Amino acid sequence: MLSRNPRLLTPGPLALAPEVKASMQSDLGSRDMAFREVTRDIRRAIQDIANAGPDYTTVLMQGSGTFAIEAVLSTLVKDTDKVLVCSNGVYGETAAKIMRRHRLPHVVLAYPIDAPVSLKAAEAMLREDPSITHLYFVHCETTSGILNPLEELLALARARGVTSIVDSMSAFGAIEVDARRHPFDILISSGNKCLEAPPGIAFAILRRALLTAQSAVPRTYTLDLFDQWRSFEESGEWRSTPPTHVAQALRAGLRSLEQETVAGRHARYAAIRDRLVAGLRPLGFAPILPPQLQSPICIAFRNDALVPDAIAFADYYAHLRAARLLIYARFHEASRSFRIGCIGRIEPGWVEATRAFARARRRAGAGPGPAERRAAMPERLS
Repeated sequence: MLSRNPRLLTPGPLALAPEVKASMQSDLGSRDMAFREVTRDIRRAIQDIANAGPDYTTVLMQGSGTFAIEAVLSTLVKDTDKVLVCSNGVYGETAAKIMRRHRLPHVVLAYPIDAPVSLKAAEAMLREDPSITHLYFVHCETTSGILNPLEELLALARARGVTSIVDSMSAFGAIEVDARRHPFDILISSGNKCLEAPPGIAFAILRRALLTAQSAVPRTYTLDLFDQWRSFEESGEWRSTPPTHVAQALRAGLRSLEQETVAGRHARYAAIRDRLVAGLRPLGFAPILPPQLQSPICIAFRNDALVPDAIAFADYYAHLRAARLLIYARFHEASRSFRIGCIGRIEPGWVEATRAFARARRRAGAGPGPAERRAAMPERLS
């Protein structure tokens, strides 16, 4: 075990502000009016961040972001629909896996993890296959930290008359989303990324017109997005037991974002990103993305000398962890890269400590020996 609180440089869950953690000290009844007020505040604040008008609504869902993705897909995509999934990483692949599990018609347009979704290729696919009814893409694909062209893809969906579904899990709250200037149909995110709250609540912001008894085709009980929305609208309550303490922390995180602003949070994360790159690049750590594609959310680094493979990464991670520095604990085999997060309440000293650790390892030429390599059980990106 770590003897003291670790310093998280991960793309979520995050290091949280003291006031967000302190907000979880109150016990509230899940059906009490005080908690209904918490729920109402969260839903209103999320829509304000998206600049979403009264034609949109927000549905909260217990669980991780993947719960909300599956809730949307399993409730709102019909057997007669067809989804074009633009995938350039693990999280686009996850959406396709969910669709396969539910036997939902879909087609995948795959790209390398270091290439953004091609607007031209997506447009060609939509033009050639008129049976496609939905366009699904990831706003910020944290396999690499790449930003996909949100505004252009939304414009394409509108032009082709298909429903847009945006996975903005790792972008919402730090990268501008504006439903009035660049309308979307469905946008999915989570509290434990750029909203700087603990894990446990995800959500979908979507057009109210999509939530009708005729359009909803729920395939599960727990992830029935339509029934969850109806409960919020009719009683202000969650259908089943909500994470009351996490909800209070999410409200605190949203209030903090309101003060900082999305632009301010973007600038803070970008400064952390730039310090990490400036400190680690001279030590042989190269971002796999060019600057124009690199988000301020996380950086995928590659270092063929110090961290050439998963076994070397497991050793590097173990020693980094012993120094109370936690990066994302998975190695991406295909790109031979690993990720360092830029989001959350990262302190400048943590960035310097990460650089100092890398410098010391480089100076020592450290790495696992033959016996250690045989015994190592590397963790892979999943």
